[in-house]
Amino acid sequence: IIKESRAGLKRIKRITHDLKMFSHSDENKMITTDLNQEIQNTLNIVEHELKQKAEIITNLEFLPPLTCYPQQLNQVFMNLLMNASHAIEKGGVIRIRTYYRDGQIYVTIQDTGTGISPENLQKIFEPFFTTKGKGVGLGMAIVQRIIRLHGGEIKVNSETGNGTEFVV
Repeated sequence: IIKESRAGLKRIKRITHDLKMFSHSDENKMITTDLNQEIQNTLNIVEHELKQKAEIITNLEFLPPLTCYPQQLNQVFMNLLMNASHAIEKGGVIRIRTYYRDGQIYVTIQDTGTGISPENLQKIFEPFFTTKGKGVGLGMAIVQRIIRLHGGEIKVNSETGNGTEFVV
């Protein structure tokens, strides 16, 4: 019982730490951070739900430090990952890749889900647009706003039945 209690306490400590790192609740200003670590913090929070539907494959290359609002970028990554999970029935794959080329940091999140139809692809960043039948349809509009706030852009490639890739 003591062994199990210690293991439980370690898990609670890790979850508490991950939540604190994910939320950066004590920071409301731009700071310099390791974007790969922020992605890992976000993965630690949503990992349980993602693993129920998909294999998670990460390829996080070296990135230079980034000055940003980490809490907001964590929100972007969480939204993209949860959307990827929702698009997958079961047994799919979610790939997360980071890389640095020509002075730019790239984050790609790719899934093997149902994909987005061409008519919906044009609307996904519009406020209040949703295809899920639940929620208010603000997730992707907020994602786009946060990325633009950071001086970045987001692109989406999708094919119905063959998954979706977001490139930030």
